[in-house]
Amino acid sequence: MTDYPLDTATRLARNADGSFASSGGAAYWNFQSAFGGWALALALEAVQAEGPRAGLLASATAHFMKPLPEAGLALTVQTLREGRRTDFVRAEAFAGSDRAAPLFAADFVFSDAREGALDYVTGFPEVVPPEQSTLLPTSPGPRWLANYEQRLAVGKPFTAQEHPRTVAWVRDASGRPWDEKAILALSDTPMPRTFFLDPAPRFSATVSYDLHMLCTRAELEALGSDYLLVETDAPRVARGRFSQAVRIWSAGGLLIAVSHQLAFY
Repeated sequence: MTDYPLDTATRLARNADGSFASSGGAAYWNFQSAFGGWALALALEAVQAEGPRAGLLASATAHFMKPLPEAGLALTVQTLREGRRTDFVRAEAFAGSDRAAPLFAADFVFSDAREGALDYVTGFPEVVPPEQSTLLPTSPGPRWLANYEQRLAVGKPFTAQEHPRTVAWVRDASGRPWDEKAILALSDTPMPRTFFLDPAPRFSATVSYDLHMLCTRAELEALGSDYLLVETDAPRVARGRFSQAVRIWSAGGLLIAVSHQLAFY
């Protein structure tokens, strides 16, 4: 079995009090905090370690309250409700043994998609293929970038675009197949929308986040390790905040997931 970087970085140990300990965020470090996608994946790993869920991940809602360290996190898991079809579970991350206030919290809903009478989807973006898109370089600062191959088909960072929309082909640099945990991490890879409205870097921090999975388990497994298309936009960037919307598509045009986040810059 291949030990992919995402799985190594989300490995957990059980503490004596029943919580989980993590020390694997170094490979997913951002500028001044661990990469938010890693935190989401880590929280899901803790939830699954507490007790595997029968249903597929349906949604995740998270709040980032303080910067996350690369090591020394403790995670607790609480089952809020187990239903016949749907489970609700919460994970919280703390700094070491301090349980006074979480640094990060995420609520997860698990429920398998069902076949229905309706099947509507918005239009798939028309873009050039990955080989004709611009490969984004990695950086020694935000180390998490090295874990992804990102190719921009629409948009150019640190430019004054009319609209902050980007479309990027993305795949795991290690060739790891896509699953719920990897989709969660992927959903936070788009750069801040401020990078596409101003040549000068205006950095931001995610405050609240949500993701909705729209695919079936079979559709998710069929993705393999192929490129996914990540379409990102923001309806408004002003007064130190923006709401960023993401659509994640399969290479064949299937809408896999959508996410939204509020960020302060």
